[in-house]
Amino acid sequence: MNLTRRRLFAALAAGSSIPLLVGTSSVSRVGAGHTASIDTSESESYLSLEGAALQEPVAESEATVTMDSQLEDMTVTSLDADAFAFDPAPPISLEEPVSVAVTLTDAEPGVVTDTVTIGLEGPSVRAVVEQDLHVERQQG
Repeated sequence: MNLTRRRLFAALAAGSSIPLLVGTSSVSRVGAGHTASIDTSESESYLSLEGAALQEPVAESEATVTMDSQLEDMTVTSLDADAFAFDPAPPISLEEPVSVAVTLTDAEPGVVTDTVTIGLEGPSVRAVVEQDLHVERQQG
């Protein structure tokens, strides 16, 4: 008997309250009774990022990133990039949107692009998000 996706889901619903996914590539949600579900949609509700420096080089004096989450009790636990420093530094509660100032760690003028890694944690969520930032230091 071949194990099809339909048979797998039927077995899960009938005999278990814990969902299990094995090698499925087109599933967006699986539920078992009313007790558990797995949402694998590509929703960014766990963290949204805004700021001009995410799309194009922005002068260091104006470089900010605003972070927000639609989930409750989310906290930014880490905010790391070799080329940038952030104020405020984690931990940062996301009860409301928070804007973080971005400064360059190197004194050299010019445009710097680096990948920022953001660690996020909540009661039932742990996530890591990576995003490129572009900041320009003017010659002084």
